[in-house]
Amino acid sequence: MQSHSKRMALMMIVAAPAAGEPVTVPNFSFESPPVMRDEQNPFGALPFIDDWDETAVGPADELDQNTGVFLNTDAPAPDHITNSHLDRLAFISSLIGNDVRQELSATFTPGWTYELTVAVATSFTFPVGAGEELEIALFYFDGGVEQVIASTLVAGSEVNATSLIDVTVSLPPVDADAPWADQPIGILIRPSTTDADDSLGEGFWDADHVRLEATDARIPALSALAMTVVALGLVAAGVMVLRRRAAWATRG
Repeated sequence: MQSHSKRMALMMIVAAPAAGEPVTVPNFSFESPPVMRDEQNPFGALPFIDDWDETAVGPADELDQNTGVFLNTDAPAPDHITNSHLDRLAFISSLIGNDVRQELSATFTPGWTYELTVAVATSFTFPVGAGEELEIALFYFDGGVEQVIASTLVAGSEVNATSLIDVTVSLPPVDADAPWADQPIGILIRPSTTDADDSLGEGFWDADHVRLEATDARIPALSALAMTVVALGLVAAGVMVLRRRAAWATRG
């Protein structure tokens, strides 16, 4: 019986598909620094974000007012974001050149895939244009120069001001010879560099809940058919065990 149980456990382990592992992203929810809403700060916003590097360009760049964190309003305020992660979010001007980015301690490991997800909305007070786009990207530094290796865009027409949508970018298995192999992972959130509405530059994107998962692509997941076969095998094995126990009980 003991060896039979071991075989069943082994079959269950083999049947388990490869699962993604979360990669630590400091201040992933933009909760730091803390900010309050009061008479001196009616928008409940601060023009900086802990653990993230920021680039601010445009009319207010001397005051760095184009990127930062803000406090979500309470329901039932019309600008309340219903599905924010905790209380604070990041804001990023839709003018090209503004961005927030972070270089992680984790590296792009050969043979692993990566999936970056960021929750995105548009500002209620200063909405982005329908044709404006936000880029979510993975990058690495090459000689101090930012090199984007995978990205996806979301348009202003796809988002709203009261609920966030998840935007995901996936990186295929890292080749051992790729320039970014074993390099620190970079996360980038910025207006599209080819934004047709850039001359307006009056809107703001909201971002929240940054998640990064890594999966070892060298561990193949079983196909649906193979998993079905394994499941049927486990059921059959279970039936055999029950029959043997019934036979032993009868003999006893």
